[in-house]
Amino acid sequence: MVIFPQDSMRSDLIRLWRACFHDSDEYIHYFFDNRYVPDNCLVYLDESIRRPVAMLHLLPTGISEDGGLVKAQYLYAACTRSDYRRQGIMAQLIDTARKLGHSRGVKYTLTVPAESRLFRYYVKQGFHRCYKVRMVYMDRSDLRYLCKNRIMVPGTPRDTMMKLSEVCEFRRNMLVDREGYVNWDMGAFRYAVGCHEHDGGHVVTLAYNGDCGYAFCRLDGTAVTISEFIVKEHFASALIKRILQSYPKAQRFVFRLPVCDTFFERYGEVLDFAMISRNDGKNPVSITTLEGMRAPYLGLPLD
Repeated sequence: MVIFPQDSMRSDLIRLWRACFHDSDEYIHYFFDNRYVPDNCLVYLDESIRRPVAMLHLLPTGISEDGGLVKAQYLYAACTRSDYRRQGIMAQLIDTARKLGHSRGVKYTLTVPAESRLFRYYVKQGFHRCYKVRMVYMDRSDLRYLCKNRIMVPGTPRDTMMKLSEVCEFRRNMLVDREGYVNWDMGAFRYAVGCHEHDGGHVVTLAYNGDCGYAFCRLDGTAVTISEFIVKEHFASALIKRILQSYPKAQRFVFRLPVCDTFFERYGEVLDFAMISRNDGKNPVSITTLEGMRAPYLGLPLD
């Protein structure tokens, strides 16, 4: 039976999350303390044991469309207890989530499949391949050479820490005019930063003479993963140099970029990333047909 969770189920949901995703207790409790809303969560209740055995969360967001923002929901932390899988339970939850969104006036549901094989599964649930990313892999010398041969702002940018509200506003101003852009409000942005920091990352920011940029960076051994890199092209070299200074021992760098990024457009590979579904069952053709420099962008997916 698909229901909204009762207050008494919170500990059960935490145990279910821990069993399915193996995240730290600190990370799990951070979500339940900051983003968990029972009315935005669906669980499958096994009535024989009176416990939830599957769940998904619906994080509210918006998508730019025809010059405005329309309501959307991001399907997050969808999971089923291992001994209940392959019984169609998650399909029931997803179907209910889309119907719920439609009844609330939410036009789209978004999801980022955790594995490539899950794209086929979500297609069966009515989702369409839509959002892509450019993955760029470079070593330290590659980045130094790239920065040396690209336009850079005059002078020496100082290390200016931007407030989270400034970073969020900059992000929105850079991307909001892009059709299909997924807009996270300040609360969601603050939560994404907190998750990133709980996972050992930090946000590198740089501001100079009216220009600014930021990057979500996480060090793993000698490799740095940059999961979001938003900056004006002429300021990209300065931000990359700041990243290199922030991680002096790192030798490898992995960038996950918007397809529309022009600084790295000759590098890397473009991969499927996220999927979209209209909650009224229609084909979201106006967004799924956007390609190349017009491709939509979904960043900060909390993966």
